[in-house]
Amino acid sequence: MGRKNLLSGLMDDLGPPGQSVQSTEPERTSPTFGIRGAVGAMSRSLEKLSAENHAAKALAERFASGETVVEIDPSLIDASIVPDRMPDTEADHTALVRSIEESGQLVPVLLRPHPHDPSRFQTAYGHRRVRALSELKRPVRAIVRKLTDDELVVAQGKENGERRDLSFIERASYAVALEDSGFKRDTIGLALSVDKTELSRLIGVARAIPRSLVNAIGPAPKVGRRRWMELEMLLQGRDAAAGLAELLMSHPFLASDSDARFASVCAALSPRREKGRATIWTAEDGRRVASIDRRPERTMLALDEKAAPGFGEYVVERLAELYSDYQRTRG
Repeated sequence: MGRKNLLSGLMDDLGPPGQSVQSTEPERTSPTFGIRGAVGAMSRSLEKLSAENHAAKALAERFASGETVVEIDPSLIDASIVPDRMPDTEADHTALVRSIEESGQLVPVLLRPHPHDPSRFQTAYGHRRVRALSELKRPVRAIVRKLTDDELVVAQGKENGERRDLSFIERASYAVALEDSGFKRDTIGLALSVDKTELSRLIGVARAIPRSLVNAIGPAPKVGRRRWMELEMLLQGRDAAAGLAELLMSHPFLASDSDARFASVCAALSPRREKGRATIWTAEDGRRVASIDRRPERTMLALDEKAAPGFGEYVVERLAELYSDYQRTRG
């Protein structure tokens, strides 16, 4: 087998299953067709060397870019420097494990060589797949790239945005975690694909709501920015830990999904409306003429026009007289 074929076979083995690494150079047509003898043999040899050089260059670029998919023992893989998601529910994790067990790992994870231990790796994205494969005791199919801390969090944020959108509070919590880890807001904005104004809102909400309460509620995928900001307003001036402790430990709350937990917290914090004491006023002739609803801040009088046609207009016309009588009575 010629050297060119050996090198092509090596590149096929290094690529993802079912794919082979192709040279980026266009295939060259033979300029020596019809040339015989020593000159033709020399020309063909030079062409082979040139093809090998192009293939070697493509292989080197493939290694340098880290696009080669390799298999790595999950015990050698550590988590990212900043967590990007809230923990999955047990049901979600079980479903992912079952899917990988039945269909295999379809999408590689992205790793980088561990900056402090050359024998280990650090996850950029794919934490859920790494955990599932670890439980299945299977190797992790991964792309390994040399990444700076900034490059890692940007890749992490971009992949999450493309594959499965983070909920508002997950994005907000991730932004705060990155800022607390020393990343600049320009880098955080790139990771989350947001402008400075939206980033300020994310960080503001996440810092205003106690982390323990966020963890108790969970990602709340159906709850957007506006409702989280409303919760922030409800919490102002309150001790959430003391006021919500009983609710957060109750069985109905723990058995609910994340969106329902959010609604329960808002309901517990919202001011309760005092029910009015509505009574019916009945005239001497037995007609139910008026409904009277008394509340601390107002009294509402509703007159039944069917029971006493025109009585409402009669009362309205005499409001000034009634009010004058009221003032005289009050002295």
